[in-house]
Amino acid sequence: MPDADSAAYSFHNNDIGEEVAAFVDRFGVNLDVPDRKTVGMLFFKRYCAFFAGVVYTWLHDRHPLNLSFQNIRYVLNGANMKYFIVSAEPLPAVAALTNEADRDEAYMRHVFREHAAPVIKAVASHTGVSTASLWHSVAYILAYWKQEWLLDSPSGEFRTRIGHWFDNAADLGKPAWLPERAVNPLTCGFREVADPLHEGRSILIRKACCLNYKRRDDDDPYCYTCPLISDELRLEKFMDAHAAN
Repeated sequence: MPDADSAAYSFHNNDIGEEVAAFVDRFGVNLDVPDRKTVGMLFFKRYCAFFAGVVYTWLHDRHPLNLSFQNIRYVLNGANMKYFIVSAEPLPAVAALTNEADRDEAYMRHVFREHAAPVIKAVASHTGVSTASLWHSVAYILAYWKQEWLLDSPSGEFRTRIGHWFDNAADLGKPAWLPERAVNPLTCGFREVADPLHEGRSILIRKACCLNYKRRDDDDPYCYTCPLISDELRLEKFMDAHAAN
């Protein structure tokens, strides 16, 4: 097994289940978490940053990164994940399209059906975490970054593009790019609490707890986005987290 301090992973098989299981297990060892469901949720919580980066690249640059598993390498250092694209060439099936709506839908299919869905299936099968909780994690990270991108972008054109993409993503009740899902998880809404430090921003509350509170080595295990804590404690934790700024 690779050294615990730094390990590289790649998925080459058509069935990525065993390869994802090895990746998840090493993450659990590095994090020193014995409970498999907790490992699964925390692993995928970190994995979701990948989707935020991919969607931003698509929206900002209209560049369809090829997310086939053969084109991605993962590096795990402790509990930190890094993702590397082997070739930055655009995905031919999307790059060849000329209609923007068709390009959007084709790339959503690639990101969510061809990449996210197999990873979610493998993590759920290996750890026992529900697929709904994992899809909620995808929806949450995208909802969080949607708010950030809209508020921080100086470009009206980019803000319009963001809004248009998210409207389309959430408008498809049972899209072909999300197999075996009766409801499109990207339509998932999140309860909001006003951000006391930044006007116009909200703290989005997760629907599925990431189970970080089950870690044995964390003295303050609850995130301020956790659905299990009171809003009073949430705001206290939020202020503490931003005190340095």
